Amino acid sequence: MSQSKNEQLISCPVCNCKIKYSAINDHLDKCTSKGAKPANKGSTLTSLLKSKRKPADEPEVIDVEDSIKRAKNDIEPSGKVLTSSKNPISKSDQDLRQLQKIIHQPLSEKLRPRELSEYVGQQHIISSEHGVLYNYVRNGTIPSMILWGPPGVGKTTLARLLTKTVNQDPANGVSYTLVQTSATKATAQQLRKIFDDSKREFSLTKRLTVVFIDEIHRFNKGQQDLLLPHVESGDIVLIGATTENPSFQLNNALMSRCQIFVLTKLNTAEMCMVLSRGVSMLNKCRHLVWKTDHPLRLDKKVLEYIVEISIGDTRRALNLLEMIEVSTRKDPRELTLDSVREIIHGNSSELRTYYDQKGENHYDTISAFHKSIRGSDENATLYYLARMLQGGEDPLFIARRMIRIASEDVGVLDHSLLPLAVAAHDAVMKVGLPEADLSLAHCSVALARAPKSVQLYRAWKAVNTRLRENHDMFASADIPMHLRNAPTKLMTELGYAKDYKYNPDFVDGKVAQDYFPHEVQSNSQRQDLQFMRGPHLGEKHDPELFERDAG
Repeated sequence: MSQSKNEQLISCPVCNCKIKYSAINDHLDKCTSKGAKPANKGSTLTSLLKSKRKPADEPEVIDVEDSIKRAKNDIEPSGKVLTSSKNPISKSDQDLRQLQKIIHQPLSEKLRPRELSEYVGQQHIISSEHGVLYNYVRNGTIPSMILWGPPGVGKTTLARLLTKTVNQDPANGVSYTLVQTSATKATAQQLRKIFDDSKREFSLTKRLTVVFIDEIHRFNKGQQDLLLPHVESGDIVLIGATTENPSFQLNNALMSRCQIFVLTKLNTAEMCMVLSRGVSMLNKCRHLVWKTDHPLRLDKKVLEYIVEISIGDTRRALNLLEMIEVSTRKDPRELTLDSVREIIHGNSSELRTYYDQKGENHYDTISAFHKSIRGSDENATLYYLARMLQGGEDPLFIARRMIRIASEDVGVLDHSLLPLAVAAHDAVMKVGLPEADLSLAHCSVALARAPKSVQLYRAWKAVNTRLRENHDMFASADIPMHLRNAPTKLMTELGYAKDYKYNPDFVDGKVAQDYFPHEVQSNSQRQDLQFMRGPHLGEKHDPELFERDAG
């Protein structure tokens, strides 16, 4: 009885009356059948629940529908901007008010697109001509998906815009609400709460919940498994963003339930477009908020330079642009490339290339380094070595790989390379970076210039393959008696080491003696046991090589 008396009261989204939580469905049926007018035209269940203060670690609920309504109500068809009292104000006053609301935000947040048409890049998936994701949106559907791409290409922005665009014109009558969280803070308990809230949201308003999880690759297996039944049943639409290869970081079961969309780094033209918008926004802030009488002026070469050192990361480029603006706010002169370079390098102690020591980029770059040595391209070898070291790669990891290369790709044609690679490893151990960087470069160039042989690599691979499969009794054959050790009298009496010919006793050490087990020899052809045979390299001819030389 006391439980019923203390039951939670919630506001009806139609008439704004206080109703017991257990009776809200019946009340909504009666309320809507009477044609009651909403107490608050822009209110939805999500917006009413949002008004309550929530803990800082709860996921952010982004009511896309309300933002659309507010954007439409801000401007009359005539183009006049209105206040709440319907009195027209100037465009500059409206811009000032808007800027004052967002002036504390970083430039990347100020410039976040509000419409899909403003989104820059990723035309291979969102273009109206051949974009698969565009076709989903056009049909009013958002599939569960994984957005995979490097930092700063717009994964979060795209997730928000997809939800907003579908809600503007829901082709199949389905609308969505967006809940945004991150794998760095979302616990299993919080995920379960999101799932429960999404079911209540749909039962009350028929709105599906889009759950956007940033850095989804940081979820462990248990957390990923929690998502499976809700994604499969359609209780939620999952949009996961990751900078890591999903094949390595996500469960196969989760990947099979999601579309995988690969986002690529923005090209120079696209990045310059974003930076131009950033310059325009900063100049508007200078004029209206900071009361600076001179604009920020950057020519195309400066923008392209910022793009180059940003390595396709839009957020990084905008942060650099913001730093340039702050450094020159009181300087009326037009900035040159040299002055911008001085500002950036004077304030950024570490401008590194995009490199992830534990992600796919780590494996891709060391693979390119190894293959450049194998291809005897010493210049590309130095390039990938420098890229790894600037990215913060462990130099001992590189040194260990070069020890492997010395035997795998150079092998028997130059036995001096293996001790050189070991010496490079020792140099890193003893002096560290940056002093040991030239030791690594020295060894890598020597490996690239050395003659190449994979004869040893092939032989070792062939022996191990036969052992694993026990082909021709390789793994099960008995060791020949004459090759066995006989440290005791009993072993000698049993015939161990009997009839063994000690090679140093004979001229040139040559004797007629078998070393393979009898079973292996009887089951194999003689040439099959000659592993170190054949050419040092392959015998194929690359037709492109002749075409390039002829050209």
